[in-house]
Amino acid sequence: MTLDIYTLFVCELFVLGFLSIIMVFAWIGAQYHPVLGFTTLTLILAFLSVLLSSLRSSGLQFMPIAVGNVTMLLAYGCLLNAFRMFFAKPLGYGWCMGALLWALLCVIPAFYYQPPVRVLVMCLLCILYTGAIIQLLHRGRVALRATFWPAQVLLCIHLLFHVARVWLDNAVPITTPGAIGGSNFSGYVILESIFFVIGLSFTLLAIVNERAQIAHKNASLHDPLTLVWNRRALFEQADQLILRHARRTPPFIYTAVLFDLDHFKSINDRYGHQQGDRVLIDFCAVVNRLIPSGGHFARLGGEEFAALLPGGGEDAQRVCERIREETQRSEPDNILYTVSIGFATAHATEQRFTVLLAWADEALYRAKASGRNRTERHAAPTRPGETAT
Repeated sequence: MTLDIYTLFVCELFVLGFLSIIMVFAWIGAQYHPVLGFTTLTLILAFLSVLLSSLRSSGLQFMPIAVGNVTMLLAYGCLLNAFRMFFAKPLGYGWCMGALLWALLCVIPAFYYQPPVRVLVMCLLCILYTGAIIQLLHRGRVALRATFWPAQVLLCIHLLFHVARVWLDNAVPITTPGAIGGSNFSGYVILESIFFVIGLSFTLLAIVNERAQIAHKNASLHDPLTLVWNRRALFEQADQLILRHARRTPPFIYTAVLFDLDHFKSINDRYGHQQGDRVLIDFCAVVNRLIPSGGHFARLGGEEFAALLPGGGEDAQRVCERIREETQRSEPDNILYTVSIGFATAHATEQRFTVLLAWADEALYRAKASGRNRTERHAAPTRPGETAT
């Protein structure tokens, strides 16, 4: 199969120019997101590099070989920065080392006038940059649920292409007008570049969009002050837990807990709302420190909190008492406060979380009516011959 290098070159210029324009508007629309900013700069630099490489057909050498390839390596550096910004890594100076190395090597005649050597060095630098991005992506894969594999596959294909080019591109110039290298392998280089920049642009857009969606979802499921779950998150988790253990044998036992800070209004009145917020944050820290593995904790609103705990009543009693005692000893900024607690236990197959929470609310009412700073358990009905422990 013969690839028309000149036609492919024109297509590559068009694709890079078009994607650069799209990415500029995407960057502006995303409120100048730094990842999209570096991606935009990557495409613009790649466009300039390819444009400069076309001067080779006019007999010019310095601009395509020196300036054009330095620009391309700066584009790779900007791409690396895009991923580093996404994972909140410092930029450093490593991103421009490839361009600096190429500029220094161009001073050496044995490098400048030897196309096979230039191709080898360019391939090795591309492999290093791409490998660094792949490693960075792998380390941060937890942050990418949907887009990790598409991005990883795209980068691995790009890396393997340059590995293959080391062995397949003899860099022998041909008379056919071309853009990159002017060898028999140039058409494949241009074709792979077109596919890579298209895939890369849309992959990075998808990565940024996924991060934004995750951030919005997390914001919708967390209380903005204390950063613990809100009511919606807790109820969703409870429904999932019950569904997951619906047919478990023996039946899964779980506990709903309600917390209410005692005389919280008087704390706000006496110390101010800022200190009241400090107390709420402190209480959440206490609970998060003591809640067992597999338990979930949320703020329902105001000074009311709830928890979902695996296990029966005796285990829940111990956890609740530890929380109550630790809360009383906490005293953030010398503010003494206490908590009243009510909880209820049942089999997941018998009672929905909303019912169990209502029972816990009855127990909480008894705790407050009995003098506050207490833990009360609702005597939930169980199956004949069974005890919710």
